[in-house]
Amino acid sequence: MQSPNNSVRQRVLTILPLLPILVAAIWWDLWSVTLVMIIAGMIGLYELYDSFTQRGYTPFTRFGFGFAACIIAATWYQTSSGHLLVEAVIAFGMITSLIVALLRAHEEHVLTSWALTMSGVLYVIYLLSYIIPMRAIATPLYPGLLSAWIAPGVAWIVLTLATTWLGDAFAYFSGRSFGKHLLAPHISPKKTWEGSIGGLIGAIATGIGCVPLLGLPIPLWGGALIGIIAGIIGPLGDLAESQIKRQLGVKDVGSILPGHGGMLDRIDSVLFMLPIVYYLAIWFA
Repeated sequence: MQSPNNSVRQRVLTILPLLPILVAAIWWDLWSVTLVMIIAGMIGLYELYDSFTQRGYTPFTRFGFGFAACIIAATWYQTSSGHLLVEAVIAFGMITSLIVALLRAHEEHVLTSWALTMSGVLYVIYLLSYIIPMRAIATPLYPGLLSAWIAPGVAWIVLTLATTWLGDAFAYFSGRSFGKHLLAPHISPKKTWEGSIGGLIGAIATGIGCVPLLGLPIPLWGGALIGIIAGIIGPLGDLAESQIKRQLGVKDVGSILPGHGGMLDRIDSVLFMLPIVYYLAIWFA
């Protein structure tokens, strides 16, 4: 069994070479952010479908990836042009998926296959696609330590990722140090209330600190609010994915990131946070 110290070391060694690439892609432009979203989203969707398949389910894999590509393309086009398209793609995708289900009516549990196909795309791809319009946010930043070197959309993405992932890191170390009372033993047996409180405090501190650092056009209480949301919603996103894994009987949905599991294990909390922070950013603007 791997020791806790070795586990932490493996996590850090996995993230260190990827972090500069992620930062550069977010900073560069809308195209690079979209490319990162495509890579992360498609890997996450593959991991989810593969887990379904291993459990004996038969999602419409080819249709699912095609539908995912259409949502990504529509999101990018809508963000770039301002013409509404995403809702139309989802509507026609829903219609088409049910037609595909009709054509496969002879198969056993076809309704389950259809539901897993569509929920997988909406869960992984649609929620993650909010990073594209977030990168395009143009509300000017206030003077800040880094605001002269970054675009407004970059600042909002960094806020989202920082509050989510640093909150998760605070929760991990708080749970290891002080965790005694289990939070949801029937879903995730290692999560504790003490770890969750530590994660919430860390997320709030990160949200407040990001305001002057990034020059975000929000008051300090706005950063604290987003930190509170990250400290609550982020863990719920993680628990939601843990419930999926528990139902499927797997520890991780993939192993592409040593020490972290699969791609979906790494972005599960972010999936819940991106739409919320995006609409908060629009509201603050």
